[in-house]
Amino acid sequence: MFRSLYLLAILIPLSLASPIVEVVYTIPILPRLVVYFQTTHDSNGAPISMLPLIKDKSIALTHIIISSFHVQKNREIHLNDFPPSDPMFYTLWNETRIMKEAGVKVMGMIGGAAPGSFTSETLDGDEDVFEKYYTQIREVIFRYELDGLDIDVEQPMSQDGIERLIDKIHCDFGSGFIITLAPVASALKNGGNLSGLDYKLLEYRKGCKISFYNCQFYGGFGTMSSTKDYHDIVTNGFKASRVVAGQLSSGTLTYDRLGQLNINTTIVSLREKYGRIGGIMGWEYGLSVTRGMDEPWRWAQAMTQILRPKFLSSRATADQLGGGI
Repeated sequence: MFRSLYLLAILIPLSLASPIVEVVYTIPILPRLVVYFQTTHDSNGAPISMLPLIKDKSIALTHIIISSFHVQKNREIHLNDFPPSDPMFYTLWNETRIMKEAGVKVMGMIGGAAPGSFTSETLDGDEDVFEKYYTQIREVIFRYELDGLDIDVEQPMSQDGIERLIDKIHCDFGSGFIITLAPVASALKNGGNLSGLDYKLLEYRKGCKISFYNCQFYGGFGTMSSTKDYHDIVTNGFKASRVVAGQLSSGTLTYDRLGQLNINTTIVSLREKYGRIGGIMGWEYGLSVTRGMDEPWRWAQAMTQILRPKFLSSRATADQLGGGI
């Protein structure tokens, strides 16, 4: 499968206003490069732009996941600490439209470390309770034209509850809508698990409705310092093409952020064994600082070089065919 990625080329004739010319080329959807985006503003309160992820020629981004939506009892849905309609997110939602036009899949993530979204008083409740809070999610998806939803269950949830949620999303939005889950890596090899969910059973029952898994290979639940944890997951019944290896994209988050050379060595070995792998995911864009907060896209740049070592040369060819950018 291929997707079109659109670049904007600015031509400046001597006597005319500058028109925008669209240069189109295609790249394979695999391996995926997935970036979460939670820190939407800098320390001064100014919005952090996601547009460098599509403007930079050396980045092959496939998905960006807006994080994190939270559902809590007797409250309206929030994006982090504010309703998603809050004026502070004006830049965010305007830029997601541009990202979509560039061919990037724009998703939302619900859940995460904050409690409340998957309890018996919200999305894991009886039918009436479930519908009350699911309706909030559905409205957000429609309003902001999201391409998918990432479900990050980090508190206990029933197996029936997660299956109901997946079924409902799939029923309402169809097979073209992206549904992903974000378990810790050990959960896919029947090890440590934050949610208590049986992911192998979930893959068996609902795998046809799940697009892929954004696995957290960090925080003590797995590592990409070698191929072992990834191999164990594949051996446990998950296809390599459906397993996206999650990494911490910022050294400010924790001590176990892997260096680029280490990740590259592991990815090369996995590619040699499986041919196609699911890709790499990064948590998270706003804190992806390799050369300061001013350049949070640098991590995505480095991961593109690892996932698609021939990407820059193919981009150069596309630029030449399109008249240059």
